[in-house]
Amino acid sequence: MSDLPPTLATFPSLDQAESALDWIGVDFADGDGCFEGELAADDAELLDAALADPETPEPVRALAALLRDLLAAAGDEPTNPGGIEWRVTFTA
Repeated sequence: MSDLPPTLATFPSLDQAESALDWIGVDFADGDGCFEGELAADDAELLDAALADPETPEPVRALAALLRDLLAAAGDEPTNPGGIEWRVTFTA
């Protein structure tokens, strides 16, 4: 079993992955070939705003929906006290 956070999406480039995360507004850090972060309950507002914005590009909207689903699945009892871990990878 892997200790890595779940990979929610893979983008074609580092720039596209970083731009998508910047658009959504969640905090993230550089990883090895990826970006990683932890969702908290207050991130729901950022995710909902990205989903509601008609100008949100489809790849960004899809990532926001995956992050929102991950947050919803944790409910009120996240297993990690620091937040719900996730990662986004890129191929180039």
